[in-house]
Amino acid sequence: MRKEAPEGNPVSYGPAGTAEAEAIAALIHRAFDQYRGRIQPEPSAFAESADSIRSALEQGPIVLARRASRVIGCVSVRRRGEAAYAGRLAVEPAERGAGVGRALMTEAEGLARGLGFSRLRVETRLVLTANRAFFRALGFVEGAWHSHPGFDHPTYVELEKILL
Repeated sequence: MRKEAPEGNPVSYGPAGTAEAEAIAALIHRAFDQYRGRIQPEPSAFAESADSIRSALEQGPIVLARRASRVIGCVSVRRRGEAAYAGRLAVEPAERGAGVGRALMTEAEGLARGLGFSRLRVETRLVLTANRAFFRALGFVEGAWHSHPGFDHPTYVELEKILL
């Protein structure tokens, strides 16, 4: 699938390869950097490395958004229990607001369907109200609230979308 950016520079979407693991880890760090020191516990995304991305690719596909061969977005899809799970949705900060995240989630839904799943789940921090609204706008419904280890109150929410 290809999308045309307003300035005429196309965004392409497709599978990641192991050779892109370093670029993916760096993108995730840039995308999550806005949360550094703002939420507790710190996002586990900061621990991502080329090695952890290569391991993630063994568990399921990672979809990339690329502009002019540069990685500008990603999302991983893997089995989690009886549903598919989309994780590490990340978009280059300068590319936000152009529909890249939405397109990546559409790709994730297609992958989940193709793998035979009827449900797709995501998780986000409770305090990240814009992220929660983003997923709700995509048709996800908030479900169970959970606590990170060491916290006595809920810190994140699971959202689910039925894939028809």
